[in-house]
Amino acid sequence: MKLIIRLLVVMALLPIHLVVNASATDQILFSHTWVKMPMPGMQMSAGYVDIENTSSNDIKIIAVRTPFSKMAELHDMVMVNKVMQMRHASDGWVIAAGTSLSLAPGGKHVMLMGVKPLESNQSETILEFNIEGLGWVAVPAALKVSMP
Repeated sequence: MKLIIRLLVVMALLPIHLVVNASATDQILFSHTWVKMPMPGMQMSAGYVDIENTSSNDIKIIAVRTPFSKMAELHDMVMVNKVMQMRHASDGWVIAAGTSLSLAPGGKHVMLMGVKPLESNQSETILEFNIEGLGWVAVPAALKVSMP
């Protein structure tokens, strides 16, 4: 019953985001969106997506959030003294007009901390991206055990 109520709430909110952000969805295409299911007992995970800026202006992704975790951040992987380290991308990412940004394992990604327990048979969540000047855009994300 809880799952049905949650799904109804998400379904009710999605059209609001899509109407409010119609201009954003006309300018930005999100594809291949997925979240890695956390390992048993772990409360951290990551999200991935391909983002295409189809507009004639640069856009900036400034934040991310999701109901799937208590905290979500934009992260980069960088090499420091021959050791790969993860860093919070506190300034966000600019996607130049007509170009794409791929969030993928081993590179830029959405870091999810305090991942909430999954409902039985849950196969999808939502990633919401805050785009400077355009607001929040909700993007459905498949829950996957590993890279699709």
